[in-house]
Amino acid sequence: MRLFVHLLSAAVAYGVLLAAAPLAAQDLSCDRGDREVRALRFAGNREYPASVLAATVATTPSTMPGVPLLGTRRCLDPVEFARDVQRLETLYRRRGYPDVQVDTTVTTVKPLVIDITFTVREGEPMRVSAFALRGADRDAQITDATRDFPLRVGGLFDRSALEAGRDTLVRRLRNLGWPQAEALLAYTTNTRQRTADVEVTVVPGARARVGRIALEVDTSSGPRHVSDATIRRTMALRSGAWYSVRQIIDAQRNLYQTDAFQRVELRPDSLQPPGDTIVNLTARLLESDRYAARGGVGWATLDCFRAQGTLTDRDFLPFAQRLELTARVSKIGLGAPLDGASDFCQGQARSDPYSRTLNYYTSMTLRQPVRADQARVPSLTVFSSTLSEYKAYLRRTPIGGVISLSDPFALRPSPRTPSSLSYQLELGRTEAEPAFFCAVFNACDAELRSFLQRNNRLAALEYSISRERLNDPLRPTGGTIVRASVRHASTWIGSDRTQQFNRATGDVSWYRRIAGATLTAHLRAGMVQGQGSGNGVGNFIPPQERLYAGGPTTVRGFRQNELGPAVYIVSGYTTDVVNGITYYRADERSVAERVVPTGGNTLVVGNLEAQWASPVLPRLLQLAAFADGGRLWNRGEASQRGADLRADGPLVKITPGLGVRVASPFGAIRIDFGYNPYALPAGAAYFNAPLQGGVAPLYCVSPGNTLVVAASDVSGQPPFQASGSCPGSYRPSRRTGLFGRLNPSIWIGQAF
Repeated sequence: MRLFVHLLSAAVAYGVLLAAAPLAAQDLSCDRGDREVRALRFAGNREYPASVLAATVATTPSTMPGVPLLGTRRCLDPVEFARDVQRLETLYRRRGYPDVQVDTTVTTVKPLVIDITFTVREGEPMRVSAFALRGADRDAQITDATRDFPLRVGGLFDRSALEAGRDTLVRRLRNLGWPQAEALLAYTTNTRQRTADVEVTVVPGARARVGRIALEVDTSSGPRHVSDATIRRTMALRSGAWYSVRQIIDAQRNLYQTDAFQRVELRPDSLQPPGDTIVNLTARLLESDRYAARGGVGWATLDCFRAQGTLTDRDFLPFAQRLELTARVSKIGLGAPLDGASDFCQGQARSDPYSRTLNYYTSMTLRQPVRADQARVPSLTVFSSTLSEYKAYLRRTPIGGVISLSDPFALRPSPRTPSSLSYQLELGRTEAEPAFFCAVFNACDAELRSFLQRNNRLAALEYSISRERLNDPLRPTGGTIVRASVRHASTWIGSDRTQQFNRATGDVSWYRRIAGATLTAHLRAGMVQGQGSGNGVGNFIPPQERLYAGGPTTVRGFRQNELGPAVYIVSGYTTDVVNGITYYRADERSVAERVVPTGGNTLVVGNLEAQWASPVLPRLLQLAAFADGGRLWNRGEASQRGADLRADGPLVKITPGLGVRVASPFGAIRIDFGYNPYALPAGAAYFNAPLQGGVAPLYCVSPGNTLVVAASDVSGQPPFQASGSCPGSYRPSRRTGLFGRLNPSIWIGQAF
């Protein structure tokens, strides 16, 4: 924890330097004696909504006026205020309102606080009385290129639309084989009659085809390693095809996306004579280094120290096939064999039994270069890993492989709606607490648990798709993200009979800028149907495929994975003897030493968050207020094995909270405090008895259980307990008071 404090202090100091320099170079929004703009209004506007006009002017009202700390004061700049009138009039005149007039009204609300109203008198619009397209009838494709031209007879004489239509027409013609195409604009206006005659003359020039494509590769920095054949194949340009600016740009993008070139220039021959029907191209290239290596180290709340590295060969096979070697290691300092530095690890990580094993992931991936016009790009990955989920399970995969295909159902790739289809085959096992298997799958004896935790073959087919519409991918203030995936595993595609399931998950994030704050709404849902079977266990869902919730990316009022069903490992129990029959049962003195999240097969989580700049160091700090809600349960089963979910509070748990966002060189640090007013969920309680006579029994000690305990017939062995369901009747106590119900969490980057 001390290391994290040092890192956070360094990030704050770095942010202070970033924030101080710009502030010193510009005036503050409001100085002493300036008049604060409380409200900005528009009147008389019909052609444009107020939101468009507000975005045109420089004058800006205060956000959340009158609210200390949360609001931002904005004051009147007299120079820009005068220019705002000109900005609005220019906007309207280009739209076709030559007689527009804009007046202003300044109302004093109180000393040094004003409201501003822009009153627009639009006047009569100027309309197109005649419109002609000259030269478009020379070719059917030229005629088609003039479709949906934005000006029509009777419409507004909008000069912005006229110029945009000209640019679109020229771009279409240059993509259809006319490299010298132009469109000339001419118009006459009659201010008295409010009319305009518009003429667009198309000058296509000679239609041309692609001729010779010359390659010039700069070898001054070393010998070449990408062949001419690979370069030509990647560009996907053919001699003899119609000339197209878009295809030339796509060819440049294709070469850049191989990551094998530092510089790519693809241009028509400068000696091309006007009117020639053949266009020769020259590609000037500078290769990147064949090998690239990257690495990094860090620290995380649940991972302690971690490290990662990547080695890339950009020309491993012909046609610039990429080979990527990747390695990631976490739990360093805590997990064997790289333990011994637990003092540097956070308490949550030290309390997790699965953090005592070093987590790692190594992979070798072979990728085909992506071309701009190519869908269904394959890749092959072979990997080995040991990965854990906090307090839930440890997954060991000695060997596995994934074959994936991008945009499998698309004729052309969709950069804004990418999708992938993958087939995963791996041999591995999942280790979890004996109490987990006993409570969830009624696998309470050691033999059945060993059967479920042996190495199994998992084969899964997965399809995922996403749609991203953001104004900024790193710090969005507007737009949406939608993601969905389905995953299937069965014996039909090669999976073991215990590893069969259907899984579907999806989430959507929505960003909007409102009143100076960024509002984020997020919804996540998931469902799993288990079909695995073996040794009397039915509808088995592998622990790593179950759904979990709670923590900094789901419901922040709960600790990691602790929303939803759970079982407990307690410190002790009492022996109850009723009519000569012995029972082991926990009481109020039995402390829950460990919470074991069991996950669920159905999940719904929603988040609502508002962020705004801090009044102190606004470029460094942002404040946040949020409310998270969710429910995780096992569909089709008795609620928590006999416990009533409603006894734990409402079915949907809602936790409000506050947070701070700190800008840093390695991403925004999110510090959140979620308030959890709910009691801990009731669940089954177990006691891990010490080893005795070579046996370490697991006893159900839930209050009121009816599992009889009897002495063993074998000398030296501990008492045995009758088999049966362990009721979820144990409810541990939790801390009370404000600080006892606050759950702190730390995360780097966007949570949703």
